[in-house]
Amino acid sequence: MPEAEAAAAGAASKGADFVILEDVARSKVKGVAKVDASVGVAGDFDADALEALVKAGVDFVVLAGPGASAAPLANESVGRVMAVDSDLDDTYLRLLGDLDLDALVIAAPEAPLTVERLLAVRRLSALSRTPLLANVKPDVDEKSLELLRDCGVAGVVLEDAGKLAALKKRIAALPPRGRRKESHADAVIPAQAAAGHDHDEEDDDYDD
Repeated sequence: MPEAEAAAAGAASKGADFVILEDVARSKVKGVAKVDASVGVAGDFDADALEALVKAGVDFVVLAGPGASAAPLANESVGRVMAVDSDLDDTYLRLLGDLDLDALVIAAPEAPLTVERLLAVRRLSALSRTPLLANVKPDVDEKSLELLRDCGVAGVVLEDAGKLAALKKRIAALPPRGRRKESHADAVIPAQAAAGHDHDEEDDDYDD
């Protein structure tokens, strides 16, 4: 079994839904169509290289940033994903949304999560209108996963497939999206807080 196929099959056997192979020559990916997971290759591909990958059974390619060849954008036989930095300007992100990419790969914000860091993720999602895949560390906790999901992260990328089983358990334990908003749909401002600025008027009433 070729090395690339073995690596992809190994990750799939541990529960990976998709596998991204890096620094793999197109001649090394034969057989990946047999892997029980979606298999992608990261790199910069011209039209010929892309055609060879499609014939080998690759499901998607990960463009190595904005400077990568645009050949994959003209090939509808393969999924298109792009790795991007969080510092792209607003106009660029909006234009990315017009490229019909399947996902953007980003680096998850560093811990501890802050409102500012989460808003940076939400900005990428909202302006690009594209699902996000975040590179995370194996020990990322459930609360961080929930916050990232609610900011537009549709999936996570983990370098060590051996840590995948524990991560998938934490993901499976996340509450359904939107539950918190639904539970607070009928929330009201406490009467004491709402009337706090009306004490003078209330005193006048009592005087009557």
